[in-house]
Amino acid sequence: MTTSQPFALVHTPVHTLQERKQWTLSYQRIVGSTRSEIRTADGRRRLDLLARDGTKCEFQQSKETVPNTHGKELAHASGLLWVFCTINQHDRGDLLLTTRHGARVTFEWKRPWKLIASCNGRVLLDLGRSAQVGDHVLLELDHFAIEPGRATGTGVLRDAQEFCYWMRDGSPLLPYAWASRAA
Repeated sequence: MTTSQPFALVHTPVHTLQERKQWTLSYQRIVGSTRSEIRTADGRRRLDLLARDGTKCEFQQSKETVPNTHGKELAHASGLLWVFCTINQHDRGDLLLTTRHGARVTFEWKRPWKLIASCNGRVLLDLGRSAQVGDHVLLELDHFAIEPGRATGTGVLRDAQEFCYWMRDGSPLLPYAWASRAA
């Protein structure tokens, strides 16, 4: 776990369009202009960010339509990683970590974004600075089950700062090291 915070990320609830844009821009600044806002060969779609290892990253601040999501996946072929800003949902208690075993967690999400279940690539949820964890973390989903009004699943927590090092430098993306917190 990184103790300092070298990357300035949005980690608190976002309410305005400008704040939502800043969330994406904060990640794009990490890799620089040569690896962000990349146009596809046909020039019709753009890629938010290209990680050091060639992983194509799409950052979404709100619910998109399923056809738009599938269109992006088709345009980028393979290797797409989705990062969804769920800071607001986690902050207000709609998206909660229900159990943990080290970095592995289970979660429950009231009023989930249904399109996440239709994503074919890897999916991470940016939880922001989590009161449950005590740090800015992302949840990499490995199971997502949706039913009326809620979703449940499992995943692995990732430290937001370590995620940035992975994107920029290709450093290993290790599971979050959950430290004991004083009550």
